[in-house]
Amino acid sequence: MEITKTSFQFLFANTIRALFKQSAKEFENQNVNITPEQHYLLRILTSQEESIQSDLAEIMQKDKSAIMRHIDQLEKMGYVVRVNDAVDRRKKHIVITELGTQVIKKCEEIINRLSERNMQDISEDELEIFKKVLIKLKENAEK
Repeated sequence: MEITKTSFQFLFANTIRALFKQSAKEFENQNVNITPEQHYLLRILTSQEESIQSDLAEIMQKDKSAIMRHIDQLEKMGYVVRVNDAVDRRKKHIVITELGTQVIKKCEEIINRLSERNMQDISEDELEIFKKVLIKLKENAEK
């Protein structure tokens, strides 16, 4: 199948890039000094009791070294800390700090505003159909 500017693959990839670029720009405008990918990593950390680097890499579908770079940057900013595992001293749990929790709240406010703006002129029915299609695409890709 040929990829053109109106093909599904092109439109989907460009939409994802545009959304990430939009959030990165708005984070910068609002003096939030993290990337959308780091925001996603912090969101994952808030939704799990325990997180280690390899688990995060699997969830984000990135290699461990890329995740380690993000964690290093977030740790330097004071948004996460590494905590030794009580049983296996080689394991380090990544834990979000109070400062990290504050920045995630600010990011969520920004993302919610952007989502509202981006969802203009999209009906609930259209959104539900789109979600179902995304779920099917993901399921098919994972077969």
